[in-house]
Amino acid sequence: MVEVTDGDTLVLAGVGPTRLIGVDTPEVFGGAECFGREASEFAGAALPPGRRLLYRLGTESRDRYGRALAYVWLGDGRLFNGLLVERGFAVPLTIAPNDELAGRFRAAARRARARSDGLWSPGACAGDPNRLLGGPSPSPAPDGARSSFRRRRASPDRDCGDFDSAPEAQRYFDRAGGGPGRDVDHLDADGDGRVCESLR
Repeated sequence: MVEVTDGDTLVLAGVGPTRLIGVDTPEVFGGAECFGREASEFAGAALPPGRRLLYRLGTESRDRYGRALAYVWLGDGRLFNGLLVERGFAVPLTIAPNDELAGRFRAAARRARARSDGLWSPGACAGDPNRLLGGPSPSPAPDGARSSFRRRRASPDRDCGDFDSAPEAQRYFDRAGGGPGRDVDHLDADGDGRVCESLR
């Protein structure tokens, strides 16, 4: 490991910038989000420079920004991606085809919310993990299973994490004139015309 960029993004030696698969931590850059700083500090403490890590790239090994997509294990065998959710520093973010551990992450989020851990703590984010620091507070995501962190970002680029369900993503795709060769948001991973199938 070389460096922690924020709660869910690292720079791994020999790999470069790496985004953790299946999890979404609050932002610390741009529109800072409630508990973003805490998530980044937790990642920095758990992954100090020089710590030996194991990793496995996802089925889709790179995102559109060129970052590696990976599952990362600590030296003691704990999956760091899952630890972030279990401790309340992240919520699940499922994007096919890297969705093999989605159920595990959703279960971890339910446990963290039930215990009021981390960003689910009423004292941390007023019970609302989607709250912008210093801004209005939208409704929390049910059971921590979906994140609306991505919906607030200014980028016109849309990801499956921007939608609560596959039908919602499909409506957006169809209205935007999506189809073969016109999937500018890369929502249709397998090119079959059905988008964000992991959200079903």
